[in-house]
Amino acid sequence: MKRLPILLFTFLAIPLIAETPADYASLPGRKAMAIVPGFTDSIYGIGHSQSSDIGAAASALQECQRKLAEHTEIGPTPAQTCEVVNLNQELITTGAEIRAQIPDKPHPLYLWRYTSATATVYLAGSIHILKSTIYPLAPQLEKAFEQSDLLVLEVDTEKYSLAEMQRRMMEVSLLQDGQTLKKVLDPAVLDRLNESLARYGINTRQIAQFKPAMVMNQLVVLRLMTLGYLPEYGLEQHFRAKLNDKRILELESIDMQLDVLFNQPLDLQIQLLTDTLELEHEIEPVLADMVGAWLAGNDRDLLALILQQSGTSELSQAFSKRILDDRNVTMAKTIGQYLDTVGTYFVLAGVAHFIGESSIVSLLKQQGINGKRVMSDEQI
Repeated sequence: MKRLPILLFTFLAIPLIAETPADYASLPGRKAMAIVPGFTDSIYGIGHSQSSDIGAAASALQECQRKLAEHTEIGPTPAQTCEVVNLNQELITTGAEIRAQIPDKPHPLYLWRYTSATATVYLAGSIHILKSTIYPLAPQLEKAFEQSDLLVLEVDTEKYSLAEMQRRMMEVSLLQDGQTLKKVLDPAVLDRLNESLARYGINTRQIAQFKPAMVMNQLVVLRLMTLGYLPEYGLEQHFRAKLNDKRILELESIDMQLDVLFNQPLDLQIQLLTDTLELEHEIEPVLADMVGAWLAGNDRDLLALILQQSGTSELSQAFSKRILDDRNVTMAKTIGQYLDTVGTYFVLAGVAHFIGESSIVSLLKQQGINGKRVMSDEQI
């Protein structure tokens, strides 16, 4: 499920650039390094002496992109774009390392084809936030999209103005009845939150009235952005850029998604925020493994990683049911109805909706609607 970033935090990123990558380890302050794979010695950027991790990452990327623009003989291809490879002392898994998990032999894709006498429906499992070096996608995904008349998203957020999105988000993201984060969070959790926010140049006064679920959402988004995972490289934006005259349909409404995200019981929100703070530094390797399993079509590993992140507490299980299982029922019903119409549909939803016993694929099968999973060596 897509987590929608809505708070607009502004960071002043002043590039402070070292002379060579060899200097990186000795540089002060919060720092990051971005490179172009294969051109590490000539095309790189290093931001250091920053007050926030996101400022350091932005500085590194800006400088790397400036140098890349000067090399007109290069790219741009996914393998020849800038990516963050170091954040402070942390090594970031590269796109090439993730793509190395793709098997050489034929393997299943997160793409299914359903047909009726009048319609074809392609179901594609998406990851909403990626890095550019994960591309190119499997050609079958591109071909299925090209052949489709309609693009179906979970929610079409771009049909709303920025002001309208902010208004809707503010309506559901604020604590009520005079509550604040300081009042609802345990002091130890609040201290840990302050420490985490400081890495992004934020203090709790700026977000004092926001629900724990909103804060959790922002922490995840900021962490991913710092690591180089951006919404513009997610599958939704990738295919939007190729929309041409295709129409967009929605599986859900924006109000439904906002309700699921931000109107959970307060004790659940606090638990989710606490879990996020505890696992913050595990996000990068877990996400890299998830993306690798997604590229490889590895259901077993991907499901295990999703379950691992879902938690085992009663509260966490209830949240997983609402955010996945319950929504799958509604989505499967809508998708099944497409087969009674005329046209070709390319349905893009989070990959977690397509694996497990309660997945959309399983629910469609229970309705007597059987599709075929596309393999990496098949023609579309």
